Amino acid sequence: MSPPIPSLSPVVLVHGAWVGPRCWDPVVAELLRAGVHPHVVTLKGSGERKTESGPDITLDDHIDDVVAVINEHDLHNVILVGHSYGGRVITGVIAALPDRIAHAIFVDAHAPVASDDGPTDERRAQASSNAGMLPFSGFQLDAELVGDDALYELLKRDIVDHPFGTLTASWQHELSPKVKKTYVRALGADAAPFEKYAAACRSDASWSYVELDGPHMLQFTHPRELATVITGGN
Repeated sequence: MSPPIPSLSPVVLVHGAWVGPRCWDPVVAELLRAGVHPHVVTLKGSGERKTESGPDITLDDHIDDVVAVINEHDLHNVILVGHSYGGRVITGVIAALPDRIAHAIFVDAHAPVASDDGPTDERRAQASSNAGMLPFSGFQLDAELVGDDALYELLKRDIVDHPFGTLTASWQHELSPKVKKTYVRALGADAAPFEKYAAACRSDASWSYVELDGPHMLQFTHPRELATVITGGN
């Protein structure tokens, strides 16, 4: 049985591909109302680090970004949250810092529980014709979904092509049994690519499993519910 998560455990949020840390803003607002001040990571090439973007960025670079935040703030008993591609990143972080992570939450994310078939031929072709960078496509992100015109304008500015090599790198590691594991599944049509990970977690008693009836970008439709998962209902 996993040990209980301390009530004041630090929270670290890791965004997915193409977007920046602002995609967590609605969840951050809910966490702040609950008295939790999360650390929101900006992955290399994203958000205010867009000028660093390029095809040479690796998955290890992004893992190092999260490790650096945890080390810089000397965080322990961390609640580590990854959305979408961020699941690959936090899997590597857990492998690097297994004794620092108390709870890993995969939000409609890649998780090391099912085989990885790699990017589709369509995705490969897109990256090949775009100098090794993958353009944003396949997921809903519009003004209606975001529900805040000002935030949507900022999110549009943040969107950046994603380095394709991060999606072909080896990333799966067996997670430490000391780490509590939760999978949050979105039921929207654009979340279909993550069903195989969700199904594996759903049938594995070592995982907690939550379903939310919304699109892949649950941060905008279910911020309160995500904050509740992160805080354990406290």
